[in-house]
Amino acid sequence: MSSALRTISLLLMALTAAIGAQQPAPEQKPEDLSKRDLEIERRPMEPEPAHTPIIPRGYALVMGIAKYENLAPEDDLQFSESDAEAIYRVLISKQGGAFPPENVHKLIGGQATLQNLRHELEEWLPTVAQEQDRVVVYFAGHGFVKGGHGYLAPWDVDPSSPETTGYPMALVGQVLAHKVKAKWKVLLADACHSGKITAESTDESVNAELGQMPSGFLNLTATGAREKSFEDPRLSTGFGVFTYFVVQALQGYADTPPCDGVITAEEFVEYVRSQVSNYVKERGESQTPSDHEHDYDNNMILAVDPGCKNSTLPRPAPLGGIVVETNMDGVQVYLDEKLVGTVAKDKPLPLPGLSTGMHTVQGVREGYEPVTKQFMVVPGQQQSVTLRIQYRRVYKPAAMNYVDRGKKLLFKQNSAINPLAALNPLALSNESGHQTQADLQKARGFFEDALKEDANYPEAAYNLALACQLLSDSAAMLNAFRLAVKLDPTYVEARVEYAGALIEEGDPDEAIRQLTEALRIDPKNDVAYSHLSRAYLDKGIWDRAIDNADKAISLNPSNYEAYLWRADASRRQAAAETDSSRGREIYGRAIDYYDRFVSQTNFVAPLHSRLESYFIGLGAGYRSHADRQTSYAYQRSLAFMGLCDCEDKLTNLQRAGDFCQRAIKYDPNEPIAYFFLANVYRDKFNMSGSRQDLLLARANYLKMLQINPDLDVLSGNARAYVKRIDQILPQMK
Repeated sequence: MSSALRTISLLLMALTAAIGAQQPAPEQKPEDLSKRDLEIERRPMEPEPAHTPIIPRGYALVMGIAKYENLAPEDDLQFSESDAEAIYRVLISKQGGAFPPENVHKLIGGQATLQNLRHELEEWLPTVAQEQDRVVVYFAGHGFVKGGHGYLAPWDVDPSSPETTGYPMALVGQVLAHKVKAKWKVLLADACHSGKITAESTDESVNAELGQMPSGFLNLTATGAREKSFEDPRLSTGFGVFTYFVVQALQGYADTPPCDGVITAEEFVEYVRSQVSNYVKERGESQTPSDHEHDYDNNMILAVDPGCKNSTLPRPAPLGGIVVETNMDGVQVYLDEKLVGTVAKDKPLPLPGLSTGMHTVQGVREGYEPVTKQFMVVPGQQQSVTLRIQYRRVYKPAAMNYVDRGKKLLFKQNSAINPLAALNPLALSNESGHQTQADLQKARGFFEDALKEDANYPEAAYNLALACQLLSDSAAMLNAFRLAVKLDPTYVEARVEYAGALIEEGDPDEAIRQLTEALRIDPKNDVAYSHLSRAYLDKGIWDRAIDNADKAISLNPSNYEAYLWRADASRRQAAAETDSSRGREIYGRAIDYYDRFVSQTNFVAPLHSRLESYFIGLGAGYRSHADRQTSYAYQRSLAFMGLCDCEDKLTNLQRAGDFCQRAIKYDPNEPIAYFFLANVYRDKFNMSGSRQDLLLARANYLKMLQINPDLDVLSGNARAYVKRIDQILPQMK
């Protein structure tokens, strides 16, 4: 065969996104503040002409280290890592920084090595940030001074040689000022040093180093000269004081009247400086954040606040605060629908820095009715709000009866493979039978009747959402999930499944926010990590998809979906790898995870695995698979398609073809399976020159186009292959 016949371009396609964050109780004393004695500055930018506010795209690097590899335990910090997590949450919040989640990179604890810090700050940020973007760099941890130079302390710092194991503060300034192209740049640092670690690391010396950073960005440090930075275990969930008020500012409390819905640099700096100073001063200490009097654009937009928390006043007024008290331990407190901390009966929870006006505070304790109060924050004052948890959580019998009747239909067994039956022990005693649309409609009616009887019944709203999902009523499903979470903010299962539904509906960003909150409540929820993996897979962020899948698997080795998302992310990562040998290694790793998924989903009756997430995450960007049996088949098909593609890339063509055929048996109408199978025959032809292989490649490309002629770039590639094949065939005998 001529060489021309062997040069069909080998366009190796990846599957699309779906396949492929006041005053305390009077008894609190200044000594309750633990010292965090470093500061770091932030600077301003050039002013922009006045115009209707447009929120620029944002990128951020968030770092927090509490326990260091080479420091003595007495030098550890309390809240640096949780502070960094709070900054992350507020940056990705819609009512906050409004940063896309994938644009905010976290280095927490042992992740915050010197090597990783260098990579993120010197390589990632300068590569991704463009001229019109916003960039925020946040650091919470230790700082050192040696030889007249200041250093931020990564997790693996050696205190005896910070000049080689620390990150120079001067270099932070140089990178932000000269390498990061974004016009709006902010450096926030709540760093703590101690003379016990290095004698030269005094407050004055550290501040002097920070003050020498170049201009060109807002450089806000936690303290002024000769001051210490404090932590307060009673402040919300426990915070560094500086970071607490940074979070409050970005959540909207810094938006001064007349409210315009955005937090500017001027508002941000004024709020943080005044609130930190007042809070610490009332406890007999001194700490005033400093921007070191560098010029910057006062109108720089740092966050958004569509709720306009300060809209009721004609001009700025002093802020107030509350102290939450309760009669029980372990009461989770929500302020304006955001979790702010846990209160005990002997440890009141101070929430300072609140805007004047009406606020809502809710106390939630498992097994009890939540208590909700509205209160007026008075300028310049603090007041006590008592949440008295009294009543066991009991719902109206009629509502509970409706829910029970609806669940029997919702979890009705319709085959040996019934994911919902595995979720609900009640279903195991039900009659087997075919579950019809009428069953689901009737179940939906029961759940709606339950909410009519008792409008505060979160389980009714949750099950209504599940029924609406199976009925493909997306709007009603999302409304019901939102209601369930609103009625019980600690309802982790509802929040996790709501996130899964958001993924299926094409909103992975909001799903990530919901899952982040779920993991804040339940840090060991493997399903939440699995859904996070799928969300980042849909967004094309392979490393985060892999990281979250690994967390899910480490928590629960039986979480089969985590293996599937892990495999698919690895396969797509391999396709983007420029080093061919490393690419082959990653393809092999993907095959291993696909095999584990296939092995774990070889179900036999009676079903013994929990299949909760068959409800969600199955659309693969092309179509919805709400039906449970179809969902099972589709995931199996997806795994075999991935195996087919991986084996094809490794030139194991016989195995590749077998896997594609198995994928088609599970889902005969999946266009991607035919595309991959066509690729296998194409590659066989390129090796053998067989006319039969070429004809089979053509037939499968045409089958793919018949099923879906508009499948992003894949359909265009299929047409190009068919055209090329039609040029080649006449030249062959």
